Amino acid sequence: MSTSSSRSPILWGAYLACSWTWCIGMFLPALLLRDLGWAGFLIFAVPNVIGAAAMGWILQSKRSSIELVTKHPIAVWCFSVVTLAFHLFWILWISSFIRTAFQIPNTHLAIVGGIVLAFIILSDWARRCNRMPQLAAALLAISLSVLIATYCTSDVKEANSALINSAPKSLAPLWMFPSMIFGFLLCPYLDITFHHARQQLDTKKSGRLGFTLGFVGFFAPMILLTTRYSGVLAGALDGTNFVPIASPWLATGLLTHILCQWIFTVRAHLDRIRTLPCAQAKQPLFIGIVVLAGFLGSFASKFPAYAGLTGGELIYRTFMSAYGLAFPAYILYRIAKKKPISLATLWVAIALATPMFWMGFMERQSVWLIPGMITILLGCFSTRKNA
Repeated sequence: MSTSSSRSPILWGAYLACSWTWCIGMFLPALLLRDLGWAGFLIFAVPNVIGAAAMGWILQSKRSSIELVTKHPIAVWCFSVVTLAFHLFWILWISSFIRTAFQIPNTHLAIVGGIVLAFIILSDWARRCNRMPQLAAALLAISLSVLIATYCTSDVKEANSALINSAPKSLAPLWMFPSMIFGFLLCPYLDITFHHARQQLDTKKSGRLGFTLGFVGFFAPMILLTTRYSGVLAGALDGTNFVPIASPWLATGLLTHILCQWIFTVRAHLDRIRTLPCAQAKQPLFIGIVVLAGFLGSFASKFPAYAGLTGGELIYRTFMSAYGLAFPAYILYRIAKKKPISLATLWVAIALATPMFWMGFMERQSVWLIPGMITILLGCFSTRKNA
Protein backbone atom coordinates (compact mmCIF):
# COMPACT_ATOMS: atom_id res chain seq x y z
CA MET A 1 0.00 0.00 0.00
CA SER A 2 1.31 3.47 -0.85
CA THR A 3 1.71 6.09 1.84
CA SER A 4 -0.31 9.26 1.74
CA SER A 5 1.07 12.69 2.52
CA SER A 6 -1.27 12.98 5.51
CA ARG A 7 -2.31 10.90 8.49
CA SER A 8 -4.93 13.36 9.70
CA PRO A 9 -8.08 11.59 10.95
CA ILE A 10 -10.14 14.50 9.63
CA LEU A 11 -8.79 14.21 6.09
CA TRP A 12 -9.03 10.43 6.08
CA GLY A 13 -12.52 10.72 7.51
CA ALA A 14 -13.41 12.85 4.49
CA TYR A 15 -11.79 10.25 2.21
CA LEU A 16 -13.87 7.48 3.79
CA ALA A 17 -17.10 9.47 3.53
CA CYS A 18 -16.54 10.30 -0.14
CA SER A 19 -15.35 6.82 -1.10
CA TRP A 20 -18.51 5.35 0.52
CA THR A 21 -20.90 7.88 -1.06
CA TRP A 22 -21.63 5.92 -4.20
CA CYS A 23 -24.50 4.61 -6.25
CA ILE A 24 -26.09 3.09 -3.16
CA GLY A 25 -25.92 6.11 -0.87
CA MET A 26 -26.83 8.53 -3.66
CA PHE A 27 -29.79 6.53 -4.99
CA LEU A 28 -31.12 3.74 -2.75
CA PRO A 29 -32.68 6.19 -0.23
CA ALA A 30 -34.94 7.45 -3.03
CA LEU A 31 -36.26 3.93 -3.58
CA LEU A 32 -36.66 3.25 0.13
CA LEU A 33 -38.48 6.52 0.75
CA ARG A 34 -40.79 5.70 -2.16
CA ASP A 35 -41.54 2.17 -0.94
CA LEU A 36 -41.33 2.52 2.85
CA GLY A 37 -41.27 6.19 3.81
CA TRP A 38 -38.93 7.52 6.50
CA ALA A 39 -38.81 4.13 8.23
CA GLY A 40 -37.18 2.75 5.08
CA PHE A 41 -34.52 5.45 5.16
CA LEU A 42 -33.76 4.87 8.85
CA ILE A 43 -33.26 1.11 8.47
CA PHE A 44 -30.79 1.96 5.70
CA ALA A 45 -29.00 4.88 7.36
CA VAL A 46 -28.48 3.66 10.91
CA PRO A 47 -26.81 0.27 10.13
CA ASN A 48 -24.87 1.90 7.31
CA VAL A 49 -23.33 4.63 9.46
CA ILE A 50 -22.71 2.41 12.50
CA GLY A 51 -21.45 -0.58 10.50
CA ALA A 52 -18.95 1.45 8.49
CA ALA A 53 -17.69 3.38 11.52
CA ALA A 54 -17.30 0.16 13.50
CA MET A 55 -14.56 -1.11 11.17
CA GLY A 56 -12.18 1.48 12.61
CA TRP A 57 -12.85 0.10 16.08
CA ILE A 58 -12.82 -3.62 15.27
CA LEU A 59 -9.64 -3.54 13.17
CA GLN A 60 -7.50 -2.17 15.95
CA SER A 61 -4.25 -1.83 14.06
CA LYS A 62 -2.70 -1.36 10.64
CA ARG A 63 -1.41 -4.92 10.86
CA SER A 64 -4.89 -6.41 11.28
CA SER A 65 -6.03 -4.65 8.10
CA ILE A 66 -2.99 -5.84 6.14
CA GLU A 67 -3.51 -9.42 7.32
CA LEU A 68 -7.16 -9.44 6.26
CA VAL A 69 -6.37 -8.17 2.77
CA THR A 70 -3.42 -10.54 2.45
CA LYS A 71 -5.52 -13.57 3.39
CA HIS A 72 -8.52 -12.67 1.22
CA PRO A 73 -7.21 -10.81 -1.87
CA ILE A 74 -9.64 -12.48 -4.29
CA ALA A 75 -12.69 -11.49 -2.21
CA VAL A 76 -11.40 -7.92 -1.87
CA TRP A 77 -10.74 -7.81 -5.62
CA CYS A 78 -14.25 -9.11 -6.36
CA PHE A 79 -15.76 -6.44 -4.12
CA SER A 80 -14.02 -3.63 -6.01
CA VAL A 81 -14.75 -5.14 -9.42
CA VAL A 82 -18.46 -5.51 -8.67
CA THR A 83 -18.48 -1.98 -7.23
CA LEU A 84 -16.86 -0.51 -10.33
CA ALA A 85 -19.20 -2.46 -12.63
CA PHE A 86 -22.16 -1.33 -10.53
CA HIS A 87 -21.10 2.30 -10.90
CA LEU A 88 -20.74 2.07 -14.66
CA PHE A 89 -24.14 0.40 -14.98
CA TRP A 90 -25.76 2.99 -12.72
CA ILE A 91 -24.37 6.13 -14.34
CA LEU A 92 -25.37 4.92 -17.82
CA TRP A 93 -28.82 3.88 -16.61
CA ILE A 94 -29.68 7.13 -14.80
CA SER A 95 -28.44 9.12 -17.79
CA SER A 96 -31.72 8.10 -19.44
CA PHE A 97 -33.79 10.07 -16.92
CA ILE A 98 -31.49 12.36 -14.95
CA ARG A 99 -31.99 15.23 -17.40
CA THR A 100 -35.69 14.93 -16.66
CA ALA A 101 -34.96 15.01 -12.92
CA PHE A 102 -32.64 18.01 -13.14
CA GLN A 103 -34.01 20.21 -15.90
CA ILE A 104 -30.91 22.35 -16.31
CA PRO A 105 -30.51 24.93 -19.11
CA ASN A 106 -27.67 24.27 -21.52
CA THR A 107 -25.61 27.13 -20.11
CA HIS A 108 -25.76 25.61 -16.63
CA LEU A 109 -25.11 22.16 -18.08
CA ALA A 110 -21.92 23.54 -19.61
CA ILE A 111 -20.90 24.71 -16.14
CA VAL A 112 -21.48 21.22 -14.76
CA GLY A 113 -19.43 19.76 -17.60
CA GLY A 114 -16.58 22.18 -16.92
CA ILE A 115 -16.52 21.40 -13.21
CA VAL A 116 -16.65 17.65 -13.83
CA LEU A 117 -13.81 17.84 -16.37
CA ALA A 118 -11.72 19.89 -13.94
CA PHE A 119 -12.47 17.40 -11.17
CA ILE A 120 -11.36 14.47 -13.35
CA ILE A 121 -8.04 16.20 -14.03
CA LEU A 122 -7.64 17.18 -10.38
CA SER A 123 -8.45 13.67 -9.17
CA ASP A 124 -5.78 12.22 -11.45
CA TRP A 125 -3.25 14.65 -10.01
CA ALA A 126 -4.39 13.84 -6.46
CA ARG A 127 -3.98 10.11 -7.09
CA ARG A 128 -0.46 10.51 -8.50
CA CYS A 129 0.61 12.87 -5.71
CA ASN A 130 -1.06 10.95 -2.87
CA ARG A 131 -3.45 13.82 -2.17
CA MET A 132 -6.76 11.93 -2.33
CA PRO A 133 -7.72 12.79 1.29
CA GLN A 134 -7.23 16.49 0.57
CA LEU A 135 -9.32 16.20 -2.58
CA ALA A 136 -12.00 14.40 -0.58
CA ALA A 137 -12.11 17.22 1.96
CA ALA A 138 -12.71 19.76 -0.82
CA LEU A 139 -15.38 17.56 -2.40
CA LEU A 140 -17.04 17.06 0.97
CA ALA A 141 -17.21 20.83 1.47
CA ILE A 142 -18.93 21.23 -1.90
CA SER A 143 -21.48 18.50 -1.17
CA LEU A 144 -22.28 19.86 2.28
CA SER A 145 -22.74 23.32 0.75
CA VAL A 146 -25.29 21.82 -1.64
CA LEU A 147 -27.03 20.21 1.35
CA ILE A 148 -27.32 23.59 3.07
CA ALA A 149 -28.61 25.13 -0.17
CA THR A 150 -31.50 22.64 -0.29
CA TYR A 151 -32.71 24.03 3.05
CA CYS A 152 -32.51 27.60 1.81
CA THR A 153 -35.18 27.05 -0.84
CA SER A 154 -38.53 25.31 -1.01
CA ASP A 155 -37.71 23.77 -4.40
CA VAL A 156 -37.47 20.16 -3.21
CA LYS A 157 -40.24 20.30 -0.61
CA GLU A 158 -43.19 19.53 -2.88
CA ALA A 159 -41.48 16.63 -4.67
CA ASN A 160 -40.33 15.07 -1.40
CA SER A 161 -43.76 15.45 0.19
CA ALA A 162 -45.36 13.69 -2.77
CA LEU A 163 -42.79 10.89 -2.49
CA ILE A 164 -43.22 10.34 1.26
CA ASN A 165 -47.01 10.54 1.10
CA SER A 166 -47.11 7.89 -1.63
CA ALA A 167 -45.30 5.32 0.54
CA PRO A 168 -47.66 2.60 1.82
CA LYS A 169 -47.88 1.94 5.55
CA SER A 170 -46.63 -1.59 6.25
CA LEU A 171 -44.43 -3.78 8.44
CA ALA A 172 -41.90 -4.15 5.62
CA PRO A 173 -39.19 -2.06 7.37
CA LEU A 174 -39.39 -4.40 10.36
CA TRP A 175 -38.80 -7.50 8.22
CA MET A 176 -36.07 -5.78 6.21
CA PHE A 177 -34.08 -4.44 9.15
CA PRO A 178 -32.09 -7.66 9.93
CA SER A 179 -30.89 -7.94 6.32
CA MET A 180 -29.84 -4.27 6.34
CA ILE A 181 -27.82 -4.85 9.50
CA PHE A 182 -26.30 -7.99 7.95
CA GLY A 183 -25.17 -6.19 4.80
CA PHE A 184 -23.93 -2.89 6.20
CA LEU A 185 -22.28 -4.35 9.28
CA LEU A 186 -20.12 -6.78 7.28
CA CYS A 187 -19.51 -5.37 3.79
CA PRO A 188 -16.96 -2.70 4.83
CA TYR A 189 -14.34 -5.38 5.55
CA LEU A 190 -13.97 -6.14 1.84
CA ASP A 191 -13.70 -2.49 0.75
CA ILE A 192 -10.09 -1.83 -0.30
CA THR A 193 -10.50 1.94 0.16
CA PHE A 194 -11.46 1.37 3.80
CA HIS A 195 -8.35 -0.75 4.31
CA HIS A 196 -6.23 1.94 2.66
CA ALA A 197 -7.56 4.50 5.15
CA ARG A 198 -7.14 2.14 8.10
CA GLN A 199 -3.53 1.47 7.16
CA GLN A 200 -2.75 5.17 6.90
CA LEU A 201 -4.41 5.81 10.26
CA ASP A 202 -1.88 3.47 11.79
CA THR A 203 -2.71 3.77 15.50
CA LYS A 204 -5.72 2.50 17.39
CA LYS A 205 -6.77 6.01 18.41
CA SER A 206 -6.44 7.60 14.96
CA GLY A 207 -8.24 4.68 13.31
CA ARG A 208 -11.20 4.96 15.63
CA LEU A 209 -11.32 8.75 15.31
CA GLY A 210 -10.99 8.75 11.53
CA PHE A 211 -13.73 6.18 10.96
CA THR A 212 -16.06 7.78 13.50
CA LEU A 213 -15.61 11.24 12.01
CA GLY A 214 -15.86 9.83 8.50
CA PHE A 215 -19.20 8.12 8.94
CA VAL A 216 -20.97 9.71 11.88
CA GLY A 217 -19.74 13.23 11.16
CA PHE A 218 -19.36 13.32 7.35
CA PHE A 219 -21.15 10.43 5.66
CA ALA A 220 -24.42 10.81 7.58
CA PRO A 221 -25.02 14.32 6.14
CA MET A 222 -24.16 13.00 2.67
CA ILE A 223 -26.99 10.45 2.72
CA LEU A 224 -29.24 13.09 4.27
CA LEU A 225 -28.54 15.12 1.12
CA THR A 226 -29.86 12.20 -0.95
CA THR A 227 -33.21 12.49 0.83
CA ARG A 228 -33.38 16.12 -0.27
CA TYR A 229 -33.50 15.23 -3.98
CA SER A 230 -35.13 11.79 -3.66
CA GLY A 231 -38.56 13.08 -4.64
CA VAL A 232 -37.26 14.52 -7.88
CA LEU A 233 -35.17 11.46 -8.75
CA ALA A 234 -37.87 8.91 -7.94
CA GLY A 235 -40.46 10.96 -9.80
CA ALA A 236 -38.30 11.07 -12.93
CA LEU A 237 -37.64 7.32 -12.67
CA ASP A 238 -41.28 6.29 -12.31
CA GLY A 239 -42.81 9.13 -14.32
CA THR A 240 -45.36 9.72 -11.55
CA ASN A 241 -45.77 12.59 -9.07
CA PHE A 242 -42.90 14.39 -10.77
CA VAL A 243 -42.25 17.93 -9.58
CA PRO A 244 -39.16 19.56 -11.16
CA ILE A 245 -36.66 21.75 -9.30
CA ALA A 246 -37.41 25.37 -10.18
CA SER A 247 -33.97 26.79 -9.40
CA PRO A 248 -31.43 25.93 -12.14
CA TRP A 249 -28.59 26.72 -9.74
CA LEU A 250 -29.78 24.21 -7.15
CA ALA A 251 -30.25 21.57 -9.84
CA THR A 252 -26.74 22.38 -11.10
CA GLY A 253 -25.30 21.92 -7.61
CA LEU A 254 -27.08 18.60 -7.09
CA LEU A 255 -25.97 17.18 -10.43
CA THR A 256 -22.40 18.33 -9.78
CA HIS A 257 -22.48 16.59 -6.38
CA ILE A 258 -23.69 13.31 -7.91
CA LEU A 259 -21.17 13.26 -10.75
CA CYS A 260 -18.13 14.30 -8.70
CA GLN A 261 -18.91 11.83 -5.92
CA TRP A 262 -19.26 9.13 -8.57
CA ILE A 263 -15.89 10.05 -10.06
CA PHE A 264 -14.20 10.03 -6.66
CA THR A 265 -15.45 6.56 -5.74
CA VAL A 266 -14.48 5.12 -9.12
CA ARG A 267 -11.06 6.77 -8.98
CA ALA A 268 -10.45 5.56 -5.41
CA HIS A 269 -11.29 1.94 -6.25
CA LEU A 270 -9.27 1.96 -9.48
CA ASP A 271 -6.36 3.40 -7.53
CA ARG A 272 -6.47 0.77 -4.80
CA ILE A 273 -7.43 -2.35 -6.78
CA ARG A 274 -4.16 -2.15 -8.69
CA THR A 275 -2.29 -2.76 -5.42
CA LEU A 276 -3.76 -6.26 -5.04
CA PRO A 277 -1.39 -9.05 -6.17
CA CYS A 278 -4.10 -10.76 -8.23
CA ALA A 279 -5.16 -7.61 -10.13
CA GLN A 280 -2.84 -7.94 -13.14
CA ALA A 281 -3.66 -11.58 -13.84
CA LYS A 282 -7.39 -10.95 -13.58
CA GLN A 283 -7.46 -7.80 -15.70
CA PRO A 284 -9.16 -9.50 -18.72
CA LEU A 285 -11.93 -10.76 -16.44
CA PHE A 286 -12.27 -7.28 -14.93
CA ILE A 287 -12.61 -5.71 -18.37
CA GLY A 288 -15.20 -8.29 -19.42
CA ILE A 289 -17.35 -7.68 -16.33
CA VAL A 290 -17.18 -3.91 -16.74
CA VAL A 291 -18.07 -4.11 -20.46
CA LEU A 292 -21.10 -6.27 -19.62
CA ALA A 293 -22.18 -3.78 -16.95
CA GLY A 294 -21.83 -0.95 -19.46
CA PHE A 295 -24.00 -2.83 -21.95
CA LEU A 296 -26.69 -3.41 -19.31
CA GLY A 297 -26.61 0.23 -18.28
CA SER A 298 -26.86 1.50 -21.84
CA PHE A 299 -30.02 -0.52 -22.56
CA ALA A 300 -31.53 -0.76 -19.06
CA SER A 301 -34.30 1.72 -19.83
CA LYS A 302 -35.51 -0.55 -22.65
CA PHE A 303 -35.73 -3.72 -20.56
CA PRO A 304 -39.25 -4.85 -19.58
CA ALA A 305 -40.69 -4.06 -16.17
CA TYR A 306 -41.46 -6.74 -13.61
CA ALA A 307 -43.44 -6.70 -10.34
CA GLY A 308 -43.93 -2.96 -10.64
CA LEU A 309 -40.18 -2.31 -11.08
CA THR A 310 -38.58 -0.92 -14.22
CA GLY A 311 -35.97 -3.04 -15.98
CA GLY A 312 -33.22 -0.73 -14.78
CA GLU A 313 -34.33 -0.98 -11.17
CA LEU A 314 -34.41 -4.77 -11.40
CA ILE A 315 -30.76 -4.81 -12.47
CA TYR A 316 -29.90 -2.25 -9.80
CA ARG A 317 -31.46 -4.49 -7.14
CA THR A 318 -29.61 -7.48 -8.59
CA PHE A 319 -26.32 -5.66 -8.07
CA MET A 320 -27.47 -4.83 -4.54
CA SER A 321 -27.79 -8.56 -3.80
CA ALA A 322 -23.99 -8.78 -3.86
CA TYR A 323 -23.82 -6.39 -0.90
CA GLY A 324 -26.94 -7.69 0.82
CA LEU A 325 -26.20 -11.41 0.56
CA ALA A 326 -23.03 -12.66 -1.17
CA PHE A 327 -20.31 -10.41 0.29
CA PRO A 328 -21.59 -10.29 3.89
CA ALA A 329 -22.13 -14.07 3.82
CA TYR A 330 -18.50 -14.51 2.74
CA ILE A 331 -17.31 -12.37 5.64
CA LEU A 332 -19.52 -14.23 8.11
CA TYR A 333 -18.40 -17.68 6.92
CA ARG A 334 -14.78 -17.07 5.97
CA ILE A 335 -13.50 -14.14 8.05
CA ALA A 336 -15.61 -13.66 11.18
CA LYS A 337 -15.30 -17.28 12.33
CA LYS A 338 -12.04 -18.50 13.85
CA LYS A 339 -12.30 -21.69 11.79
CA PRO A 340 -13.56 -20.62 8.33
CA ILE A 341 -16.47 -22.56 6.89
CA SER A 342 -15.85 -24.20 3.53
CA LEU A 343 -16.61 -22.33 0.32
CA ALA A 344 -18.90 -25.17 -0.74
CA THR A 345 -21.08 -24.66 2.34
CA LEU A 346 -21.06 -20.91 1.74
CA TRP A 347 -22.33 -21.29 -1.82
CA VAL A 348 -25.00 -23.79 -0.77
CA ALA A 349 -26.27 -21.38 1.88
CA ILE A 350 -26.34 -18.49 -0.62
CA ALA A 351 -28.19 -20.65 -3.17
CA LEU A 352 -30.80 -21.68 -0.60
CA ALA A 353 -31.30 -18.11 0.63
CA THR A 354 -31.43 -16.49 -2.82
CA PRO A 355 -35.10 -17.31 -3.62
CA MET A 356 -36.15 -15.82 -0.28
CA PHE A 357 -34.11 -12.68 -0.87
CA TRP A 358 -35.67 -12.48 -4.35
CA MET A 359 -39.13 -12.56 -2.80
CA GLY A 360 -38.11 -9.93 -0.29
CA PHE A 361 -36.39 -7.43 -2.55
CA MET A 362 -37.77 -8.08 -6.05
CA GLU A 363 -41.33 -9.16 -5.27
CA ARG A 364 -41.22 -6.75 -2.31
CA GLN A 365 -42.71 -9.28 0.10
CA SER A 366 -40.26 -8.36 2.83
CA VAL A 367 -41.37 -11.01 5.32
CA TRP A 368 -39.44 -13.55 3.19
CA LEU A 369 -36.19 -11.89 4.26
CA ILE A 370 -36.54 -13.37 7.74
CA PRO A 371 -36.31 -17.05 6.65
CA GLY A 372 -33.60 -15.97 4.20
CA MET A 373 -31.53 -14.56 7.05
CA ILE A 374 -32.21 -17.65 9.17
CA THR A 375 -30.94 -19.86 6.33
CA ILE A 376 -27.66 -17.93 6.16
CA LEU A 377 -27.19 -17.94 9.92
CA LEU A 378 -27.92 -21.67 10.22
CA GLY A 379 -25.11 -22.36 7.79
CA CYS A 380 -22.69 -20.96 10.38
CA PHE A 381 -23.32 -24.06 12.48
CA SER A 382 -22.01 -26.29 9.71
CA THR A 383 -19.28 -28.74 10.71
CA ARG A 384 -17.59 -28.58 7.27
CA LYS A 385 -14.70 -26.28 8.00
CA ASN A 386 -11.26 -25.63 6.60
CA ALA A 387 -8.42 -23.33 7.47
